[in-house]
Amino acid sequence: MSAGFKYEDWSDGVVTYGVIAFPTRKMTSHMHIHSQVELVLVERGELDAIVDDQHFFIREGEGILICPHVTHRLKSDSEETLSNHLIFSTEFIPDFKNFFESAKVPYVRIRNDSCPDFARAQIGFLEQHVKTYSYGKTVLKGMLTVLLSGIMPAYSGVDFEKYSDRSQGFEICRQLLMYVDSNISQDLSLEKISKAMNIVPSYVSMVFSRNFKISLSSYITKKRISLAKSLLSSSHKSITEIAFESGFSSIRSFNRRFRESEGMTPSEYRSSFMKQSS
Repeated sequence: MSAGFKYEDWSDGVVTYGVIAFPTRKMTSHMHIHSQVELVLVERGELDAIVDDQHFFIREGEGILICPHVTHRLKSDSEETLSNHLIFSTEFIPDFKNFFESAKVPYVRIRNDSCPDFARAQIGFLEQHVKTYSYGKTVLKGMLTVLLSGIMPAYSGVDFEKYSDRSQGFEICRQLLMYVDSNISQDLSLEKISKAMNIVPSYVSMVFSRNFKISLSSYITKKRISLAKSLLSSSHKSITEIAFESGFSSIRSFNRRFRESEGMTPSEYRSSFMKQSS
């Protein structure tokens, strides 16, 4: 694996849109990691990919599904290359949530010779959505579910072994992201996290901030605010319920942190979101 990697936070975007979608042409991305699922479909040309320390090419008409907390980099030197990217949370496709979060399979490749016709039929519609945002969340869930249903039986090959040669620092960061995401509504004090991972607190904090350029506490707050925004916009739960479900210790703390992040109170955010949706 490369010496460094960057953490990318797509939490706010997936709350707003369900799926963040964008096309890219000539591209050189850095090695990065995030807590969301990424689906890459190569419409034209070829991408040079490094995913979980494995190096291969994704050719025209093919693609790859990259699970959360997996380092990856995608590169193409040609202006002719066109790839389509869809990023979504593990909760967006509930049928595959356990698979995404299992950490046993880092990625699944979509190949011309193994993707069944019923699954491949969804690719054109998904590529159209990337360019025009032409489908709503319900339709997108349906298309992604059909596509994933077709490619999941293929994940038993050697490509999907769990490799053990990750550096110690990266593995700690990966485990930290997974632990925080899985326990966001619980006590996430440095002492609690360190005890759960059996690592000295100061080392946990140092490794996280050094690799992600953000403190662990700031990351946790951002994740909690994103969860709260999702609940405020998609549920009828009370502000108090949402505060505690998002991991805040008090309503006062929740209101203060939310205002600092969003420039408005949770109630004002819910009201503004409802107006936008009406």
